[in-house]
Amino acid sequence: MDVYEAMFRVKTYECQVDGTIRIASLMQYLQEAAAVQAETLGFGFKRLREINSYWVLSNFRMEITRLPSWGGQLTIRTWPSGSGRVIASREFVGMDREGRELFRAGSEWMVLDKQKNRPKNLFRLDWDLPRTGEKVLSEELTRLQRREDYQKVDHVRVPFSSIDLNGHVNNTEYVRWGLDALRRTSKGERDVRCVQVSYLSEVFEDDELDVLVCSNGCDQFQILGMQSDTKTDVYLMEVAY
Repeated sequence: MDVYEAMFRVKTYECQVDGTIRIASLMQYLQEAAAVQAETLGFGFKRLREINSYWVLSNFRMEITRLPSWGGQLTIRTWPSGSGRVIASREFVGMDREGRELFRAGSEWMVLDKQKNRPKNLFRLDWDLPRTGEKVLSEELTRLQRREDYQKVDHVRVPFSSIDLNGHVNNTEYVRWGLDALRRTSKGERDVRCVQVSYLSEVFEDDELDVLVCSNGCDQFQILGMQSDTKTDVYLMEVAY
């Protein structure tokens, strides 16, 4: 199993008002660790650019024990954990300086063809991707399912600052918008225990999104991001406190 370790120190500008790191900022750490290891294994940004493609995050779930605070040092361990025809999975574990676990996460990724805007068949790529690997979540990672009882709480016009190397909205921005929407409904006052996001379609600069929220029961909420004009679902997000 190819395990990569990356060390980070939490910066002031990555923290929220209580001094802990924003979840969107923490996800950026995970994204960076994954990107660096993918490069070393031969299927990173440079290799994909040669075939006019890029990795896109399809599904992600993070279970949080404790968020690191400003100045805190954390180590992220990550490794590829399996692949099928379209989906490749990757695991993450975060630990503090003393080796105590902070969080764990599972993720699923696709290689998207830029020209066709469709996922590539991973079996047809000459990559040594593992078919199986150790998983860190207690339950199998499955995609979130849409509900019908949402209420609109926010509207976002995508700024240029949300666009990443691949020319579309970065996956961490959706999480930021979702947590902001919960805050506006007075549902975002407590410590987040778990976040899951299932990505459905790409979004680009100047696109407009409606952000809707519904309750899944006790201390659990689901967020839907939807294109304002076409009503196309963009992402589903679930937050548990």
